[in-house]
Amino acid sequence: MFGSSRRRMVGCLALIPTVALAAVACSPAAATAPSPASIDPTAGIVVGDGAVDIQLWSDPSCPHCMSLDAAIGDDLAAFVADGTATWTLHPMTYVSAKRGDTTDYSTRAAALLLGAAAAGEDDALLPLYALIQRNQVTADHSPSDEELLGFATTAGAASDLSTAITDYTGLATAANDAWLGKPIPGTDQVVDHVPLLVIDGTVFEVREDGTDAARFAAAVDEAAAD
Repeated sequence: MFGSSRRRMVGCLALIPTVALAAVACSPAAATAPSPASIDPTAGIVVGDGAVDIQLWSDPSCPHCMSLDAAIGDDLAAFVADGTATWTLHPMTYVSAKRGDTTDYSTRAAALLLGAAAAGEDDALLPLYALIQRNQVTADHSPSDEELLGFATTAGAASDLSTAITDYTGLATAANDAWLGKPIPGTDQVVDHVPLLVIDGTVFEVREDGTDAARFAAAVDEAAAD
């Protein structure tokens, strides 16, 4: 069973609207990418096959999510690469609007991640996520769709993702709506802010005080030893 932990909230808070679950079925990535309508919006983007289950709810426009990735991203990638962990990303898309971003970077970036996952670009997903977080919207610049596609190429994606942002925008919105305000199964945590990180059923306390990296690595090592 999942566990839970009391935690000090650090992250981008959400105003919780009434949302409806999209009625779609889950389909794995294949040589021919599945239709977005066939993908369960709650399933997330799954990378790796390790025993330790790492689930992350994150938004491409959330500065706290960027800080968390800067702290734990290298260790996360290593745990996935060496077979220790499976990473599931649940992309959220509400922070752009909260920050007044009229370009909706959150949805466009989440759509690209979902499209890359559907195309089977597993090896590119963690690097792409890191690039998306590292290049968030600033007062002076918002990455264009072309720049986002460039991030995918830099991350190692070889598939034609030229229409992914358009094709997967609906799924990105559905994924956000399916999770926002809903409880994470097996915990008492509701998805009401990002980032939310759950390691083998225990909600990880994101502190942004310089200890996140060491505590994350220790938590994964402990879970792997169980």
